[in-house]
Amino acid sequence: MMLMLDLIAQRYGTLPSKVLETGDTMDMILCITALEYDVWRQKKVKNGQTPTHHSQEYLQARIDAAHGNSGKK
Repeated sequence: MMLMLDLIAQRYGTLPSKVLETGDTMDMILCITALEYDVWRQKKVKNGQTPTHHSQEYLQARIDAAHGNSGKK
C-alpha cells in the first residue's frame, strides 16, 4: 500500500498524503495501466521495434514506397 501511494505520488507529482486524502481506486487502476504500457513500449523499443508492432525496416520501406509514389499524379 505504501509503495503504491509513493508510486502514484511520484508519477503525478504530488505528495503521498494528498494521494491518500483524495485518491481512489481509479487512480490506482490508471497508474498501473500506464506503467504496464510504459514497460510494454520499452520492451518493444529495446527489441528494435516501434510500439506499433512494426520494425524500423518495415516502416522505412513504407516511407520509401510512399516517396516513390508521391511524384506520380
